[in-house]
Amino acid sequence: MSFPLLLAHWPAALGYVAASAGVFWWLRRTARADLPSPDRTERPQTTTTLFPAAVSFFRLASPLLLAGGSVATWGLRIAIGQWHWADVLVVLGVVALWPLQEWLLHVCLLHLKPVVVLGLRIDPLVARSHRRHHCEPWDAAGGVTPPFIIWLYLAGLPAVWLPFLPTGPALTGMALYFTLALYYEWIHYLIHTPYVPRTWLYRRLWRNHRLHHFQNEHYWFGVTMLSADWLLDTQPAIASTARSETCRTLGVETAGVPGGADSIDR
Repeated sequence: MSFPLLLAHWPAALGYVAASAGVFWWLRRTARADLPSPDRTERPQTTTTLFPAAVSFFRLASPLLLAGGSVATWGLRIAIGQWHWADVLVVLGVVALWPLQEWLLHVCLLHLKPVVVLGLRIDPLVARSHRRHHCEPWDAAGGVTPPFIIWLYLAGLPAVWLPFLPTGPALTGMALYFTLALYYEWIHYLIHTPYVPRTWLYRRLWRNHRLHHFQNEHYWFGVTMLSADWLLDTQPAIASTARSETCRTLGVETAGVPGGADSIDR
């Protein structure tokens, strides 16, 4: 699909934008980022095997949205066919940029602290939700990306890819992105359950993220791909890295934050 073709069908494009914005606003209005109550200390998730963890995971709205988007986009791409070398370039580009995206979103958005501009306090819901996640690291569902952000991916990526790339490679890029996003949500969810790693690859991801939560929140930002931590010097030696006192608050003191030490290997 070309940009001129998109302009020629502007009423349909405008309707798509309006409908997508409506769904986004509804999901945003129903999202919550409440901090836990001071007396809540139990672990909500006690799953120790993969199948029950997967069942619990796919009961959540965000994984279902991503799974549906992935299946639909891959199905459409396969139905269209006409595979091209541009598909390979798109795959390589998405995979190469993914770890950098994980790092940038984690550092610049999820760990964003409240700021006051012209008397207005700016504290995005997604950042508040992530602080709640650090407060309650054993609430695996609390660490899943809110549905309104997932909808932003699903509805926004076609507007980014389709006007500027041939339809086939654009669908390849979107399908791969949705698949990697689903993989990210699953790995992140699983890390925050008591499930014990059984493979070297998962143990590497598991330990890296638990260091971020329980050793020092200023390092180890990668979740599914760790190369950006190495590239941007946020993967220090554990022995030389002091344990942070603000792992649970991210430096934003809020009433209702549970206290007590946690173990990386817990």
